[in-house]
Amino acid sequence: MSLDHTRGMLQHLIIRVLLKRYMWKNRTSSGAALPARQRINLMNARMLLNIYEHRGTANILSGFLVPAELLHAYGTSQMFTENLAATIAAAGYAKRTLEHAERLGFSRDGCSFHRATLGAGLLGILPRFDLIIATSHLCDGQNKALEELAIRTGTAYMLLDVPNDGSPASVDYLAAQLEELEDRIAELTGRRARLQDWERFFGYSNQTRDMMLRLSELRRARPCPLYGKSAFNLAFQSALMVGTEFLTDCYKDLLREVEGLKAEDLTGEKFRIGWLLAYPYFSDNFIPFLESTLGVRAVTEEFSEVFWDPLDPGQPMRSLARKMLQNPNLGPVSNRVQVVEKMVRDCGLHGVLHYSHMGCRQGCGGVRPIADALKKLNIPFLDLDGDCVDSRNYSKGQTMTRLQGFVELMDARRVVNPRIRNNDHFYLGIDIGSLSAKAVVINGSGEMVFDSVILTGASSKKAVEKLRHAIFHDQAFDGKILQCVATGYGRGVVGFADRQVTEITCHARGMAHVAKGVHTIIDIGGQGTKVIAIEDDGQVRAFAMNDKCAAGTGRFLETMARTLEIDIEDLAAHALEAKKSIAISSMCTVFAESEVVSLIADGTPVTEIARGVCAALAARTAALLERVGRQDKIAMSGGVAKNAGVVKAIERALDTRLEMSSNPQIIGALGAALIARDGDR
Repeated sequence: MSLDHTRGMLQHLIIRVLLKRYMWKNRTSSGAALPARQRINLMNARMLLNIYEHRGTANILSGFLVPAELLHAYGTSQMFTENLAATIAAAGYAKRTLEHAERLGFSRDGCSFHRATLGAGLLGILPRFDLIIATSHLCDGQNKALEELAIRTGTAYMLLDVPNDGSPASVDYLAAQLEELEDRIAELTGRRARLQDWERFFGYSNQTRDMMLRLSELRRARPCPLYGKSAFNLAFQSALMVGTEFLTDCYKDLLREVEGLKAEDLTGEKFRIGWLLAYPYFSDNFIPFLESTLGVRAVTEEFSEVFWDPLDPGQPMRSLARKMLQNPNLGPVSNRVQVVEKMVRDCGLHGVLHYSHMGCRQGCGGVRPIADALKKLNIPFLDLDGDCVDSRNYSKGQTMTRLQGFVELMDARRVVNPRIRNNDHFYLGIDIGSLSAKAVVINGSGEMVFDSVILTGASSKKAVEKLRHAIFHDQAFDGKILQCVATGYGRGVVGFADRQVTEITCHARGMAHVAKGVHTIIDIGGQGTKVIAIEDDGQVRAFAMNDKCAAGTGRFLETMARTLEIDIEDLAAHALEAKKSIAISSMCTVFAESEVVSLIADGTPVTEIARGVCAALAARTAALLERVGRQDKIAMSGGVAKNAGVVKAIERALDTRLEMSSNPQIIGALGAALIARDGDR
């Protein structure tokens, strides 16, 4: 036995131990009934453990779009690339496998599902496979990664070339390839499937299909009995196990569990959403926060949709070919849009979330038409950038802000309590930004009676205490502030706040109060840029944020000013003085800094570089605005709005005048104070 084989066995054993430990942890020593959600999670773990413990006549690795029924009919031991990568991430091995693939020259731009599997295979963590199978449809990265793994490990490889339509000719073409694949599997296993084999395995597949449809009906109930990542994992693992008696029995057990649930078993559902694409599998992700803290439940997923007809054992290869070609993600994106619209209609969704897994060109490429369709249906939509396997592409703070903003967007139609407010009572809004901390106090009529702006410094907590001292030092507001709302990236440290609200909602509310008729807000702060579309009453209609990069923010301007050896306050004056602009081509702060250094060395005037810096920020902001959809009037808030050079550059880029507040820094705090006033409901 080789060292690599031994290492692979050990790693395989560790994954099994982790799964069994999870299953044991979810048992009760007293014999008492487990909570419903734990019973369902236990069933998922049982399914996954069965996958790893199964020993077949041949080891096969494939992409998740290869029909599992064909592999089960020949008794093979199979694994899908995507299931394997998810398990690697959940078990804590993704970093090691991804870094190994990168050291071998595979780019981080590719899908981490396939890079993790590729890295694991080349590390010797995976068992030896007798055959590797890929498909050409939906995912370009899968077939390239699997082919590379086959070449480097000396494994037989086959690609199924899948057409983009379901015409009879396409069915014939794909069925012929499946027959060729069957011949290769028959040669590996030393047997040939007979009609009774297809009747058996297709019978299990069709029974499971019927139960999947029944489960989808049950999930439409309020509250939803099976939701979120648990439901997605069930569908994810079912794709690999479909066609087995084991999976059919699992679904029978699951349906009994779900149908037997009582109302008291189902608590905490506040918002019902549809989930598009996949889920994150690395540890310490945002799913517990989304489901438990925010009460957001994904009651349907496009991956759980039963899109195929029952299989016909009399025509096994043609039937499997039709199943592959019926996938709604195949062909024009309008097919996928129709599925999303059906999800909205059938499940009574409050919103739709698209988890845009980095590296998935197919999935992310459909975001814009999906967003446009949901806009027509007046359904809030969140395009959440992230990664399912690679935690290095996860920005926790920004993700939490986007999720909270999404919840506030879904919750925006609550009715305000019309109680009479006394102007002797006050409402406090506090905005803790990365560079400055702001406080605003208003009376019952919404008139601002106090405001303060200080530097945040190294400690947000100290900034909060300074603001608190400034507000209460003369005792004018003692006992008279009825509500306090905190916002900004440091809102969590405002311990005396009654509520925390994202800066997205607060800037919308504040700007609508000071600039009537504004429908688009550009908010540029120290480390974030947001474009917010709002209704007349200040409710958020849609929003977009910059990604993890600092380009296009106040930090970007600080870095450029430091490189130019001028004060940040003087950057605007230099930019306005310039007669022409020098193009700063890089959007990355680090590369842009190098570009500026080169321009200085070439003798380019500082004024022209300063104008180029402002123009680069304006171009990035304009691109972000296009994602939301431009509507006049456009206003600007945030600390960068005080930079006249940037304001002028954005006005040039948009060919319009921006609505400006006399103190744009406090708009978020003002909005927080207004929300505090309106929050007694």
